[in-house]
Amino acid sequence: MKFHLNGRLLSIGVLLTTAIGYAQDQPAAQPPPQTTPQQTTPQQTAPQQTPAAAARTPPAPKETPSTVNTGGGWSIEPIYWRTTVHPALHAGAADVSTEPGNFAYPDSAKYALGGVISMPLGKTNSLRFSFFQNYKSGSTFARSNLNLFGTAIGGGDFLTTYYRVRDYKVSYDYLTYFFHRGSTDFRIKTLWEFQFVDVSNQIEDFVPNSDGTFSANPASGTRSIIYPTLGLAFEGTFSRHLRFEIKGSGFALPHRAVLGDGEGSLALRFGHLELIAGARAFHFKTSPKKDQYASGTIYGPYAGIRYYLGGPKRQR
Repeated sequence: MKFHLNGRLLSIGVLLTTAIGYAQDQPAAQPPPQTTPQQTTPQQTAPQQTPAAAARTPPAPKETPSTVNTGGGWSIEPIYWRTTVHPALHAGAADVSTEPGNFAYPDSAKYALGGVISMPLGKTNSLRFSFFQNYKSGSTFARSNLNLFGTAIGGGDFLTTYYRVRDYKVSYDYLTYFFHRGSTDFRIKTLWEFQFVDVSNQIEDFVPNSDGTFSANPASGTRSIIYPTLGLAFEGTFSRHLRFEIKGSGFALPHRAVLGDGEGSLALRFGHLELIAGARAFHFKTSPKKDQYASGTIYGPYAGIRYYLGGPKRQR
């Protein structure tokens, strides 16, 4: 009985030893490979605009000036100006004569001829060159003793007179503000100008001689103004063919020369030609620092025909 029990215990020990050795000979179990889960891209949707974001939305682009009948482009314009003017001479600060130096011309010039040449500077600005000349000859009698340009004139003497006013102007018209809807356009321009005004005077005093003849005693002089002038222009188009202009400029210094110019017009355009009708006033006073200075105001209606060198602009 004891033999059999020991035999069984020995058999169980051998089996356990064999099982342990077999287990040690087997490779360790490997963990299953880890797989990276597939990433899916969520579908993007447009963000909804909030009221705050709508408030930050930039405004629509500003409108550009109309290209219809704005008076821009290369052009030439002869002008006929129906004028009224009575220029006068005055004694200045340098006059030391005891005789008065004041004289009013007796006759008014009936018209002035002039012209304007315009050229574009950029899309909205322009450069203008303008000129006019106004002159008149006449005759009168001296109402009293005078001294004009250093020449003594006796009262009651017969006088022949001549004066001429010339104005040369260069103007840079800069577009400062505009409002445009359809074919209607309103513009404000600042005018940066340079002017030269030349006033020529000639008075012939016919002095009677003892033999019944007359001797001519001339009194003549030229006075001028060289000034920068500043101004504003208001322009607008009513339609493709009709527009208007109102503008004024000037410059003055205390106890110096004075210069002022203003006008208004309507323009009717057909193709390359534009018919212009308006009114203008031009005031001048040369420097009173000299012995003699001249002044006057030229005003009246005018008409012109403007020819555009390029083709008429069309609205896009």
